Amino acid sequence: MRPLAAIGGAFGDILGGRLTLLAILNLVLAGAISGAGAVAAIHYLVPLIPHAAGWLGFLFDALRFIAGVGAWVLGIAISPAASMLIGGFLFDAAASRVEKAIGAPSPRKVGLAEGVWSGIRMATPTLLLNLLVLPLYVIPGINALVFVCINGYLMGRDFATTAAMRRMPFKDALKLRRSARFSVFVVGVACAVIPFLGPLVGASAMTRLVHSLR
Repeated sequence: MRPLAAIGGAFGDILGGRLTLLAILNLVLAGAISGAGAVAAIHYLVPLIPHAAGWLGFLFDALRFIAGVGAWVLGIAISPAASMLIGGFLFDAAASRVEKAIGAPSPRKVGLAEGVWSGIRMATPTLLLNLLVLPLYVIPGINALVFVCINGYLMGRDFATTAAMRRMPFKDALKLRRSARFSVFVVGVACAVIPFLGPLVGASAMTRLVHSLR
C-alpha cells in the first residue's frame, strides 16, 4: 500500500496546488522539446526522400508517410528524457515543498550544479535506451508495454535515488532503493504513464515513499 499511498499523495500535490505550477512548467517545457524534435525530423529528414513518377513515386510517397509517422514516434520516445531533463531542475524545489507538507526533517542542501548534473544524469540513459528500442514503438500493443516498463524502471530508479540522497549518502540511498524495488517500480510506472508530469509525480511520491521507509 505504500507506493499507492505515495502516488495518491503526489497527484494530490499536483492537483491541489502545491506542485501545480511546477507541473505546468515541466509539461510546457518538456512538451516543447519533444515536439521540436518531431518537427525537426519532419522538416529535415522527410524532404530527403526524392520524388518520382509511376510505381517508384508511389513507393517514395509511402516512405514519406512512414517517415512522418516515425518522426512523431521519435517525439514520443524522447519525451521521458526531455521531461527528466527539465525535472532535474525542478526536483529539489518540488521535494522541499512536499517535505514541509508531510513534516519530514530538513534535508541537506542541493546546489544548482548538482541539480543540473542530476537532470543530465537522469536524462541521458533514458534517451539512449528509448532510442535503442525505437523500432518497437511502431508495433501496436508492444509499444505501450515496452514504453511503460522501460521508463517505469528508469524513472523509479532515478527518482528514488535522488529523493533518498537528500537524506543520506549515495551508498545508503542505493540500499534503501534496492530494499523496496517493487514499490519503487510501481511509482516509476505511474511516472511513465504521464511522462511530461513524471518528474513532479516522482519528486512527491518518492519523497513520501522514502520518508515512510525510513
